[in-house]
Amino acid sequence: MRARAAPSDAVVFGPRIATLRSVRSIACVLCLSLLACTAIDDEPSPDELAALDQWAATADGKADLPNTYAALVAWLRDAYTNRMSAIWNKQELLASPSAALTRIQTLARAAGKDPARTLYPVTMRRLDTGTIDHSELDIALPGGTFVRLVGDPKGAGAYLDRAAFESAVGPKLCFTYAELATAVTAAYVPGYYGADFVCHSVTERVLRALGIGTSRFSAEFRTYTAARWIWGPITPSWNPQDPAAWSESRACP
Repeated sequence: MRARAAPSDAVVFGPRIATLRSVRSIACVLCLSLLACTAIDDEPSPDELAALDQWAATADGKADLPNTYAALVAWLRDAYTNRMSAIWNKQELLASPSAALTRIQTLARAAGKDPARTLYPVTMRRLDTGTIDHSELDIALPGGTFVRLVGDPKGAGAYLDRAAFESAVGPKLCFTYAELATAVTAAYVPGYYGADFVCHSVTERVLRALGIGTSRFSAEFRTYTAARWIWGPITPSWNPQDPAAWSESRACP
């Protein structure tokens, strides 16, 4: 198979395997080297399936993946749709971007802050669910409330919570209100979980909207690239990976 040089936000998991042009190609999704898709195959070869088994055993803690393309796609979709929900304890999903931003402004003012002049600390968060990982961005508001930007079976968008979720990954960010508004708006992906989005594709969408490269984050999450290639976007963002290249407001003191 033919492949061109890896883009700036390609993720490398192990031995080089060229990715496949088809969005549905699971070899591109889970394979151990993620390059821009230029190959012509529609399904993974036996060697690529064997490599996926190796990836499962060493990186995912799973002894065997299904040995056919159709079964492998079905396994991954089932893992996201039926084995995972990142939101518990009835956290509130705010109905729309405008509703979320109105609530954020209200909470900031209640804490004695001007929403437009406040910097909002943000971290990428990870949850290990066993066979796959969950990703989201959590925004700390004045007064102690957190807004979690999540793609979940209960919906995509902004959830209110009392604390940040699980472990932090990557550099801490600080958003201006304008950047926060961009992030919140990007998190509201229409459609249904497992059909139109999953957690990682929502995370990818938010980071792209902010001009942030994803590889420093995505390399820390199992199945992040799988979600990116199955649920989109399927092309590299070309956004800068170095936080120094991001706008000043995103570098926390």
